[in-house]
Amino acid sequence: MSVRESTPPPGVRRLFSYAVEGTGPRSERPPHRGLPSSTLTLVVAADSPLLCSYSVEEWSRQEGIRHDVCIGGFHTQPVYLQRPDREEGVQVAVHPLAARRLFGVPAAALSELTHEGEDVLGSRIRSLHARVASAHPRDRAGLVAEGLASAAGRYDRVSGPRREVVGAWRLLENSGGRMRVTDVASEVGVTTRHLSTLCKAELGIGTKSLADLLRFEAAHSALREAVRGASGPRPAGIRLADLAHDHGYADHAHLDAAYRRYTGTSPTGWIAEEFRNIQAEVPTRGEDSPV
Repeated sequence: MSVRESTPPPGVRRLFSYAVEGTGPRSERPPHRGLPSSTLTLVVAADSPLLCSYSVEEWSRQEGIRHDVCIGGFHTQPVYLQRPDREEGVQVAVHPLAARRLFGVPAAALSELTHEGEDVLGSRIRSLHARVASAHPRDRAGLVAEGLASAAGRYDRVSGPRREVVGAWRLLENSGGRMRVTDVASEVGVTTRHLSTLCKAELGIGTKSLADLLRFEAAHSALREAVRGASGPRPAGIRLADLAHDHGYADHAHLDAAYRRYTGTSPTGWIAEEFRNIQAEVPTRGEDSPV
């Protein structure tokens, strides 16, 4: 996989163009799992529409929703994507607390697993998609960055998220989702129930669900790094019990349950499906500018 990164506008955590070559016979390729994460995902498909399935059964029948421009909501279940012979486009990770600035709506309004970009950003996204699809690969990320900056300019008078939600997010993210929700509420100066209500209004999920998601994401990021650093045909020496302990899970079984909830498979099942893809990745990250 080749990746070219571009400087992201405010509110974007990562923005890069990609070109992915499928490996092995198409019938033997597992689905790509779009996992729940602490970001919203925007994909501008430059070659052909992105086919998103909401279950393994849909994916196996090659059914689902096709998007030229896909916006992934702030979800807590995986999306299954087909692996064609070649994929090209631009992918953007948007901080959910910046959704108002870039999309004109809070993340809670993006209640579906995936949305067609035009339904959220209006008809102007069609012209951006056309420019990206016809541009040279090295220019695509810059075009999307400019498009998002223009969107931010249109929504610069939209009110931002509540300070209590911003504070809670920062506390939970800094603790890898392990800070107690009662302590978070106390720190930001509201009751636990009121904080959860505010989070649901902004993000679509409550404080406890946000903490669980951030903890899983921290554990999953550590697992990805361990897999990326592994050598040989399959990773060895990755102790899932230690990974569970390091991220506040009671034991391996507790971690396994979190994986099945968020990925639809176990940690070892995920490794088996994604090992070669992770090995080929070029890690990229833009400046983190949440709100």
